[in-house]
Amino acid sequence: MIKYWNPQRIRRVRERKERVKELIAQRVMEETIRQQTYTPGDTRKNARLMLDALGLPLRRRMLARLAREGAMSVSKLAEPFRITLPAALSHVRILERAGMVATQKRGRVRMCVYDPRALKELVVVLGSTRVLHSLN
Repeated sequence: MIKYWNPQRIRRVRERKERVKELIAQRVMEETIRQQTYTPGDTRKNARLMLDALGLPLRRRMLARLAREGAMSVSKLAEPFRITLPAALSHVRILERAGMVATQKRGRVRMCVYDPRALKELVVVLGSTRVLHSLN
């Protein structure tokens, strides 16, 4: 049987190609997000994420304020640093992906809570010289 290239077949082939492209893009995005998110048990990746997150002095000060003063909203957390709310939220999201902060949205307010377990894991990793050399 000979297949003819009629308009319906051309449309189906184009749609199929578009679906495949979208599926590949979605898988790449999911893999990228998975690599940038804290995973319990994967100490090497978690240590890299935490060290990257703590690379900016602003994030270290935000984390120290959360540890010292307890849970607070993102807007209250950003007040003393004189940064915009979207900038503060992006920093909080980086800390959250590294596992050092947990957030929960209550109505229109996003509350942040310091999570000491991640830093304890980082201390253990940095205490082990074998793992320290393999972080590269």
